[in-house]
Amino acid sequence: MKLLQLFAVVLLAVGCASESKRIQSVSTPELKLRHTQLVEEVAQPPREKEKIEFELLRRWQDGDRAAYLPQFAL
Repeated sequence: MKLLQLFAVVLLAVGCASESKRIQSVSTPELKLRHTQLVEEVAQPPREKEKIEFELLRRWQDGDRAAYLPQFAL
């Protein structure tokens, strides 16, 4: 049973890491489009939206002016 639990934790960690890498590999215009889609959705988990906002903020701080979102000015 412990081995099964350990395996589940490892799979969860790998899944989270691969999702972050996937978001990092998406172009800025595609990320902004997906962010707009998530903002417009009423019933959506905030997790993906927050990850995209974090990645856009990171890119904007690294000098990618296209990654700017108005909430960065707050």
